[in-house]
Amino acid sequence: MNERLKKIKEKMEQGKPVVGVFVLFADSSVSEIVGYSGCDFVWIDSEHGMMDRREIYHHVLAAQATGACAFVRVPGVEYYQIKNTLDMGPDGIIFPFVNTPEIARQAVEACTYPADGGKRGIGPLRAIKYGIDNESEYLRQAKDEVWKIFQIESVEAVEHLEEIAKVPGYQSLFVGPADLGMSMTEVDPKDKSARIAEVQTRAAQLAAENGKYCGSCAGPTKESCQELVDRGVQWMTIAQDARIISAYLAEAVRNISE
Repeated sequence: MNERLKKIKEKMEQGKPVVGVFVLFADSSVSEIVGYSGCDFVWIDSEHGMMDRREIYHHVLAAQATGACAFVRVPGVEYYQIKNTLDMGPDGIIFPFVNTPEIARQAVEACTYPADGGKRGIGPLRAIKYGIDNESEYLRQAKDEVWKIFQIESVEAVEHLEEIAKVPGYQSLFVGPADLGMSMTEVDPKDKSARIAEVQTRAAQLAAENGKYCGSCAGPTKESCQELVDRGVQWMTIAQDARIISAYLAEAVRNISE
C-alpha cells in the first residue's frame, strides 16, 4: 500500500474524518488546488465530469503530486472503461450504481489480474513508473495497490447491501445520497433524509463487519462531517468544484449589489 493510502487509512483508524472534493472540470489544476488545500483525496469524476482519458491522466498526476489520493470514478464496470485508467496508477477506482453482488464481482474482476481470479489485461504504464518498477512485482501486489470502491446509490443496492458487502476483493462502500434519494420513489420526501441516514449507518456497520471502510457525502462544515462520523462513516466528499465557484461568486455578486 502506498503512502497516500496509508495516510488516509491511519486517519480513519484514529476516528478522524477523511475529506475530499468532487472534481468535474477538465483542467487538472483543479485537482492540484484541491490537494494543496489539505484534502486527503480528489474524486476525479469521469462518470459525470467533462474530461477525456488524457485529462483523467493529468488529474491523477496533479492530485498525487500534492500528496492527495487520486480516486477516479469510472462510468461502469465494463473492462474497456477501466483498464486504461488502472494503468495510469490511481489510488482508487469508484464504481457507480453497484446494485447487485454480481456487479460488485464484475468490478473486482476488472481491477484484478488473472493470477488473483480477475480479468484485468496486462499493460501497466505509469502504475510501474513507466518501467522503472519491477513489473512482475507489481502484478503480484496490484490487487492491494488500488482501492475498489462500490457506490450504494439505489433502493436495489440497499436491498442487496448485505450480499454486496460480503463480496471479496474491494476496500470500501460509498453511500451516494443524491441518487439514493431519487430512487426512493415510494418514500415521503419528508422522510428521505432519515432513511438515507439509516442506510449510511447500516452500510458502515456491514463494511466494518467485513473489514472494509465506508464513505458518503457531507457538507463543507465540521458539524456535517461529524454527523457522518457518528454513523460510522469514515471518509466523505465535502464539495464539488463547480459549485464551490458558483456559490462563492453568486454570494459575492449579491453582497456587491445590495
